[in-house]
Amino acid sequence: MSTGTDFSLSSVTAIADDIRYYTRGLYRELSTKNVFLWAQAIAFKVLVTIVPIVILATGIVGRVLQGEDAFATVAGFIRELLPPDQSTNLISFLEQLQSASVTIVGVGGIGLFLSALSLFITLRIAVSNAFEQNWHKERTLIGGYLFDARMVVQVGLLFVLTVGLSVGLPEIFNRFVTALPGNTTPLQRLWRNALHATSLGLPLLITMAMFYQLYYLVPLPHPRKRSAFAGAAIAAILWEATKQAFTYYATYVGQFDRYGAEAGDLSALGNTFGLIVAFVFWVYFSSIVLMIGAVVASLYEHRHVTAGHLPGDEPPPEALPITDPPDAPPAGDPSGVSSSSDAPSAPPDDAPPPDSGS
Repeated sequence: MSTGTDFSLSSVTAIADDIRYYTRGLYRELSTKNVFLWAQAIAFKVLVTIVPIVILATGIVGRVLQGEDAFATVAGFIRELLPPDQSTNLISFLEQLQSASVTIVGVGGIGLFLSALSLFITLRIAVSNAFEQNWHKERTLIGGYLFDARMVVQVGLLFVLTVGLSVGLPEIFNRFVTALPGNTTPLQRLWRNALHATSLGLPLLITMAMFYQLYYLVPLPHPRKRSAFAGAAIAAILWEATKQAFTYYATYVGQFDRYGAEAGDLSALGNTFGLIVAFVFWVYFSSIVLMIGAVVASLYEHRHVTAGHLPGDEPPPEALPITDPPDAPPAGDPSGVSSSSDAPSAPPDDAPPPDSGS
Protein backbone atom coordinates (compact mmCIF):
# COMPACT_ATOMS: atom_id res chain seq x y z
CA MET A 1 0.00 0.00 0.00
CA SER A 2 2.78 2.40 0.90
CA THR A 3 4.54 1.69 -2.38
CA GLY A 4 1.44 2.63 -4.37
CA THR A 5 0.92 5.75 -2.28
CA ASP A 6 4.54 6.81 -2.73
CA PHE A 7 4.25 6.26 -6.48
CA SER A 8 1.10 8.39 -6.66
CA LEU A 9 2.68 11.16 -4.61
CA SER A 10 5.81 11.13 -6.75
CA SER A 11 3.71 11.30 -9.93
CA VAL A 12 1.69 14.22 -8.60
CA THR A 13 4.89 15.96 -7.51
CA ALA A 14 6.47 15.42 -10.95
CA ILE A 15 3.39 16.79 -12.71
CA ALA A 16 3.33 19.81 -10.40
CA ASP A 17 7.03 20.43 -11.09
CA ASP A 18 6.39 20.21 -14.85
CA ILE A 19 3.51 22.67 -14.66
CA ARG A 20 5.55 25.06 -12.52
CA TYR A 21 8.59 24.84 -14.80
CA TYR A 22 6.75 25.41 -18.08
CA THR A 23 4.48 28.12 -16.65
CA ARG A 24 7.41 30.10 -15.29
CA GLY A 25 9.49 29.34 -18.37
CA LEU A 26 6.79 30.46 -20.81
CA TYR A 27 6.22 33.68 -18.87
CA ARG A 28 9.94 34.41 -18.74
CA GLU A 29 10.56 33.60 -22.41
CA LEU A 30 7.54 35.57 -23.62
CA SER A 31 8.70 38.51 -21.50
CA THR A 32 12.35 38.51 -22.59
CA LYS A 33 12.13 37.41 -26.23
CA ASN A 34 10.28 39.27 -29.00
CA VAL A 35 7.82 36.43 -29.55
CA PHE A 36 4.82 38.60 -30.43
CA LEU A 37 6.92 40.86 -32.65
CA TRP A 38 8.15 37.84 -34.61
CA ALA A 39 4.55 36.58 -34.81
CA GLN A 40 3.54 39.89 -36.40
CA ALA A 41 6.41 39.61 -38.90
CA ILE A 42 5.35 36.07 -39.83
CA ALA A 43 1.70 37.11 -40.23
CA PHE A 44 2.71 40.03 -42.47
CA LYS A 45 4.79 37.75 -44.70
CA VAL A 46 1.87 35.29 -44.95
CA LEU A 47 -0.49 38.06 -46.05
CA VAL A 48 2.05 39.27 -48.62
CA THR A 49 2.25 35.73 -50.01
CA ILE A 50 -1.46 35.91 -50.86
CA VAL A 51 -0.77 38.42 -53.66
CA PRO A 52 1.24 36.03 -55.92
CA ILE A 53 -1.25 33.28 -55.09
CA VAL A 54 -4.05 35.44 -56.53
CA ILE A 55 -1.91 36.24 -59.59
CA LEU A 56 -1.15 32.54 -60.10
CA ALA A 57 -4.81 31.59 -59.72
CA THR A 58 -5.77 34.25 -62.27
CA GLY A 59 -3.25 32.86 -64.76
CA ILE A 60 -4.56 29.33 -64.20
CA VAL A 61 -8.09 30.55 -64.94
CA GLY A 62 -6.78 32.05 -68.17
CA ARG A 63 -5.16 28.74 -69.09
CA VAL A 64 -8.46 26.94 -68.48
CA LEU A 65 -10.27 29.45 -70.70
CA GLN A 66 -7.95 28.66 -73.60
CA GLY A 67 -10.18 25.73 -74.38
CA GLU A 68 -12.78 26.74 -76.95
CA ASP A 69 -15.67 25.03 -75.20
CA ALA A 70 -14.79 26.55 -71.82
CA PHE A 71 -14.46 30.09 -73.18
CA ALA A 72 -17.68 29.79 -75.24
CA THR A 73 -19.60 28.60 -72.18
CA VAL A 74 -18.33 31.42 -69.98
CA ALA A 75 -18.92 34.03 -72.68
CA GLY A 76 -22.48 32.83 -73.20
CA PHE A 77 -23.18 32.97 -69.48
CA ILE A 78 -21.82 36.54 -69.29
CA ARG A 79 -23.93 37.71 -72.22
CA GLU A 80 -27.07 36.34 -70.55
CA LEU A 81 -26.19 37.83 -67.18
CA LEU A 82 -24.98 41.35 -68.06
CA PRO A 83 -26.12 44.11 -70.42
CA PRO A 84 -24.45 44.17 -73.87
CA ASP A 85 -21.98 46.99 -73.14
CA GLN A 86 -20.78 45.47 -69.87
CA SER A 87 -20.65 41.92 -71.21
CA THR A 88 -18.58 43.05 -74.20
CA ASN A 89 -15.98 44.72 -71.95
CA LEU A 90 -15.78 41.71 -69.65
CA ILE A 91 -15.43 39.23 -72.52
CA SER A 92 -12.71 41.41 -74.03
CA PHE A 93 -10.87 41.33 -70.70
CA LEU A 94 -11.16 37.54 -70.56
CA GLU A 95 -9.74 37.29 -74.08
CA GLN A 96 -6.72 39.34 -73.02
CA LEU A 97 -6.38 37.18 -69.93
CA GLN A 98 -6.55 34.09 -72.09
CA SER A 99 -3.76 35.29 -74.38
CA ALA A 100 -1.51 36.39 -71.51
CA SER A 101 -2.19 33.42 -69.24
CA VAL A 102 1.24 31.82 -69.77
CA THR A 103 3.04 35.00 -68.72
CA ILE A 104 0.72 35.49 -65.74
CA VAL A 105 1.27 31.91 -64.56
CA GLY A 106 5.03 32.37 -64.83
CA VAL A 107 5.00 35.67 -62.95
CA GLY A 108 2.69 34.27 -60.30
CA GLY A 109 4.77 31.12 -59.86
CA ILE A 110 8.05 33.01 -59.53
CA GLY A 111 6.45 35.54 -57.19
CA LEU A 112 4.98 32.78 -55.06
CA PHE A 113 8.34 31.03 -54.72
CA LEU A 114 10.16 34.26 -53.82
CA SER A 115 7.52 35.33 -51.32
CA ALA A 116 7.47 31.84 -49.79
CA LEU A 117 11.27 31.96 -49.56
CA SER A 118 11.06 35.33 -47.82
CA LEU A 119 8.45 33.88 -45.46
CA PHE A 120 10.69 30.96 -44.53
CA ILE A 121 13.64 33.28 -43.96
CA THR A 122 11.47 35.03 -41.37
CA LEU A 123 10.35 31.67 -39.96
CA ARG A 124 13.92 30.47 -39.62
CA ILE A 125 15.04 33.61 -37.82
CA ALA A 126 11.97 33.63 -35.59
CA VAL A 127 12.30 29.97 -34.56
CA SER A 128 16.03 30.41 -34.05
CA ASN A 129 15.25 33.38 -31.81
CA ALA A 130 12.88 31.22 -29.76
CA PHE A 131 15.62 28.55 -29.41
CA GLU A 132 18.38 31.08 -28.76
CA GLN A 133 20.59 29.76 -25.95
CA ASN A 134 24.28 29.82 -25.14
CA TRP A 135 25.07 26.62 -27.04
CA HIS A 136 23.25 27.34 -30.31
CA LYS A 137 24.95 28.28 -33.57
CA GLU A 138 24.04 30.32 -36.64
CA ARG A 139 23.96 29.17 -40.26
CA THR A 140 26.07 30.83 -42.90
CA LEU A 141 24.37 33.22 -45.31
CA ILE A 142 24.41 30.85 -48.30
CA GLY A 143 23.64 27.83 -46.12
CA GLY A 144 20.65 29.64 -44.65
CA TYR A 145 19.19 30.50 -48.07
CA LEU A 146 19.65 26.93 -49.30
CA PHE A 147 17.98 25.63 -46.15
CA ASP A 148 15.06 28.04 -46.66
CA ALA A 149 14.56 26.84 -50.23
CA ARG A 150 14.47 23.27 -49.00
CA MET A 151 11.94 24.09 -46.28
CA VAL A 152 9.70 25.87 -48.79
CA VAL A 153 9.17 22.52 -50.48
CA GLN A 154 9.03 20.29 -47.38
CA VAL A 155 6.86 22.40 -45.11
CA GLY A 156 4.89 23.97 -47.96
CA LEU A 157 3.66 20.61 -49.20
CA LEU A 158 2.57 19.59 -45.71
CA PHE A 159 0.78 22.92 -45.24
CA VAL A 160 -1.15 22.55 -48.49
CA LEU A 161 -1.96 18.95 -47.60
CA THR A 162 -3.29 19.65 -44.10
CA VAL A 163 -5.40 22.63 -45.26
CA GLY A 164 -6.72 20.68 -48.23
CA LEU A 165 -7.68 17.73 -46.07
CA SER A 166 -9.40 19.97 -43.53
CA VAL A 167 -11.46 21.55 -46.30
CA GLY A 168 -12.14 18.53 -48.49
CA LEU A 169 -12.40 15.54 -46.18
CA PRO A 170 -15.62 16.54 -44.34
CA GLU A 171 -17.52 17.07 -47.62
CA ILE A 172 -16.22 13.81 -49.11
CA PHE A 173 -17.09 11.86 -45.98
CA ASN A 174 -20.56 13.42 -45.74
CA ARG A 175 -21.34 12.35 -49.29
CA PHE A 176 -20.06 8.87 -48.56
CA VAL A 177 -22.19 8.53 -45.43
CA THR A 178 -25.26 9.92 -47.18
CA ALA A 179 -24.87 7.34 -49.95
CA LEU A 180 -25.03 4.49 -47.45
CA PRO A 181 -28.38 2.63 -47.34
CA GLY A 182 -30.59 3.66 -44.45
CA ASN A 183 -30.61 6.88 -42.51
CA THR A 184 -30.34 5.91 -38.84
CA THR A 185 -28.80 2.47 -38.91
CA PRO A 186 -26.08 1.73 -36.35
CA LEU A 187 -23.66 0.99 -39.20
CA GLN A 188 -24.19 4.45 -40.68
CA ARG A 189 -23.72 6.10 -37.28
CA LEU A 190 -20.55 4.09 -36.78
CA TRP A 191 -19.21 5.12 -40.18
CA ARG A 192 -20.12 8.75 -39.53
CA ASN A 193 -18.27 8.81 -36.20
CA ALA A 194 -15.24 7.01 -37.62
CA LEU A 195 -14.98 9.30 -40.65
CA HIS A 196 -15.47 12.40 -38.49
CA ALA A 197 -12.63 11.30 -36.23
CA THR A 198 -10.48 10.64 -39.29
CA SER A 199 -11.23 14.08 -40.74
CA LEU A 200 -9.95 15.60 -37.48
CA GLY A 201 -7.09 13.24 -36.68
CA LEU A 202 -5.41 12.99 -40.08
CA PRO A 203 -4.90 16.77 -40.53
CA LEU A 204 -3.69 16.92 -36.92
CA LEU A 205 -0.96 14.36 -37.61
CA ILE A 206 0.15 16.15 -40.78
CA THR A 207 0.17 19.49 -38.94
CA MET A 208 2.30 17.93 -36.21
CA ALA A 209 4.77 16.69 -38.82
CA MET A 210 4.89 20.18 -40.32
CA PHE A 211 5.75 21.85 -37.00
CA TYR A 212 8.14 19.05 -36.08
CA GLN A 213 10.28 19.77 -39.13
CA LEU A 214 10.54 23.42 -38.15
CA TYR A 215 11.41 22.78 -34.51
CA TYR A 216 13.89 19.99 -35.23
CA LEU A 217 15.67 21.18 -38.38
CA VAL A 218 15.91 24.94 -37.80
CA PRO A 219 17.97 25.08 -34.56
CA LEU A 220 21.70 24.26 -34.69
CA PRO A 221 22.67 21.95 -33.17
CA HIS A 222 19.42 20.07 -33.59
CA PRO A 223 17.49 19.49 -30.36
CA ARG A 224 16.47 16.05 -29.25
CA LYS A 225 13.58 14.58 -31.22
CA ARG A 226 11.57 14.39 -28.03
CA SER A 227 11.91 18.14 -27.52
CA ALA A 228 10.83 18.95 -31.07
CA PHE A 229 7.90 16.55 -30.76
CA ALA A 230 6.71 18.19 -27.52
CA GLY A 231 6.60 21.62 -29.13
CA ALA A 232 5.04 20.26 -32.34
CA ALA A 233 2.27 18.49 -30.39
CA ILE A 234 1.32 21.68 -28.51
CA ALA A 235 1.44 23.82 -31.66
CA ALA A 236 -0.53 21.30 -33.74
CA ILE A 237 -3.35 21.02 -31.19
CA LEU A 238 -3.65 24.80 -30.83
CA TRP A 239 -3.44 25.39 -34.59
CA GLU A 240 -6.06 22.79 -35.44
CA ALA A 241 -8.35 24.32 -32.79
CA THR A 242 -7.98 27.78 -34.36
CA LYS A 243 -8.49 26.32 -37.83
CA GLN A 244 -11.73 24.64 -36.77
CA ALA A 245 -12.86 27.86 -35.07
CA PHE A 246 -12.23 29.87 -38.25
CA THR A 247 -14.08 27.26 -40.34
CA TYR A 248 -17.04 27.40 -37.95
CA TYR A 249 -17.11 31.20 -38.11
CA ALA A 250 -16.92 31.26 -41.90
CA THR A 251 -19.69 28.67 -42.18
CA TYR A 252 -22.19 29.61 -39.47
CA VAL A 253 -21.39 32.91 -37.75
CA GLY A 254 -20.06 35.32 -40.40
CA GLN A 255 -23.38 35.71 -42.23
CA PHE A 256 -24.87 39.18 -41.92
CA ASP A 257 -28.21 38.23 -43.45
CA ARG A 258 -28.96 35.97 -40.47
CA TYR A 259 -29.48 39.04 -38.28
CA GLY A 260 -32.57 40.30 -40.07
CA ALA A 261 -34.08 41.19 -43.41
CA GLU A 262 -32.94 44.82 -43.16
CA ALA A 263 -29.33 43.63 -43.46
CA GLY A 264 -29.93 42.08 -46.86
CA ASP A 265 -28.41 44.97 -48.79
CA LEU A 266 -25.24 44.80 -46.71
CA SER A 267 -24.98 41.03 -46.44
CA ALA A 268 -22.53 40.50 -49.32
CA LEU A 269 -20.24 43.37 -48.25
CA GLY A 270 -20.53 42.47 -44.58
CA ASN A 271 -19.81 38.80 -45.13
CA THR A 272 -16.71 39.57 -47.19
CA PHE A 273 -15.41 42.15 -44.71
CA GLY A 274 -16.04 39.85 -41.76
CA LEU A 275 -14.21 36.97 -43.42
CA ILE A 276 -11.23 39.20 -44.24
CA VAL A 277 -10.97 40.41 -40.64
CA ALA A 278 -11.39 36.88 -39.28
CA PHE A 279 -8.76 35.55 -41.70
CA VAL A 280 -6.23 38.23 -40.67
CA PHE A 281 -6.78 37.43 -37.00
CA TRP A 282 -6.45 33.70 -37.73
CA VAL A 283 -3.15 34.25 -39.53
CA TYR A 284 -1.81 36.33 -36.62
CA PHE A 285 -2.95 33.85 -33.99
CA SER A 286 -1.49 31.00 -36.03
CA SER A 287 1.85 32.82 -35.96
CA ILE A 288 1.61 33.15 -32.18
CA VAL A 289 0.84 29.43 -31.93
CA LEU A 290 3.93 28.63 -34.02
CA MET A 291 6.13 30.74 -31.72
CA ILE A 292 4.60 29.25 -28.55
CA GLY A 293 5.34 25.75 -29.84
CA ALA A 294 8.93 26.78 -30.54
CA VAL A 295 9.28 28.20 -27.01
CA VAL A 296 7.87 24.99 -25.49
CA ALA A 297 10.32 22.87 -27.51
CA SER A 298 13.15 25.19 -26.44
CA LEU A 299 12.14 24.91 -22.77
CA TYR A 300 11.97 21.12 -23.04
CA GLU A 301 15.47 21.00 -24.49
CA HIS A 302 16.78 23.62 -22.07
CA ARG A 303 15.51 21.59 -19.13
CA HIS A 304 17.40 18.55 -20.35
CA VAL A 305 20.65 20.34 -21.14
CA THR A 306 20.80 22.34 -17.91
CA ALA A 307 19.38 19.63 -15.62
CA GLY A 308 16.16 21.51 -14.87
CA HIS A 309 17.32 25.14 -14.76
CA LEU A 310 15.08 27.84 -16.15
CA PRO A 311 16.45 30.14 -18.87
CA GLY A 312 18.46 32.83 -17.12
CA ASP A 313 19.23 30.63 -14.11
CA GLU A 314 21.62 28.25 -15.85
CA PRO A 315 25.35 28.11 -15.04
CA PRO A 316 27.89 30.09 -17.11
CA PRO A 317 28.38 29.07 -20.76
CA GLU A 318 31.64 27.26 -20.03
CA ALA A 319 29.77 24.95 -17.65
CA LEU A 320 27.15 23.91 -20.22
CA PRO A 321 25.94 21.36 -20.89
CA ILE A 322 26.06 20.21 -17.29
CA THR A 323 24.36 16.91 -18.04
CA ASP A 324 26.91 14.17 -18.73
CA PRO A 325 27.19 13.15 -22.39
CA PRO A 326 26.65 9.44 -23.10
CA ASP A 327 30.35 8.66 -23.49
CA ALA A 328 31.60 10.73 -20.55
CA PRO A 329 32.46 9.10 -17.22
CA PRO A 330 30.09 10.09 -14.44
CA ALA A 331 31.20 12.69 -11.97
CA GLY A 332 32.90 11.16 -8.95
CA ASP A 333 33.53 7.78 -10.53
CA PRO A 334 33.05 5.25 -7.68
CA SER A 335 35.09 2.56 -9.41
CA GLY A 336 38.13 3.45 -7.29
CA VAL A 337 40.44 3.80 -10.31
CA SER A 338 42.51 6.93 -9.90
CA SER A 339 43.31 9.21 -12.78
CA SER A 340 46.64 9.20 -14.54
CA SER A 341 47.66 12.44 -12.83
CA ASP A 342 47.16 10.89 -9.37
CA ALA A 343 48.81 7.52 -10.13
CA PRO A 344 52.49 7.13 -9.15
CA SER A 345 54.75 7.69 -12.13
CA ALA A 346 57.09 4.98 -13.34
CA PRO A 347 60.78 5.52 -12.53
CA PRO A 348 62.96 6.70 -15.39
CA ASP A 349 65.01 4.20 -17.33
CA ASP A 350 68.38 5.50 -16.06
CA ALA A 351 67.35 5.59 -12.37
CA PRO A 352 69.47 3.39 -10.08
CA PRO A 353 67.84 0.24 -8.80
CA PRO A 354 66.40 0.47 -5.32
CA ASP A 355 68.55 -0.60 -2.46
CA SER A 356 67.91 -4.24 -1.61
CA GLY A 357 68.56 -3.56 2.06
CA SER A 358 71.73 -5.57 2.33
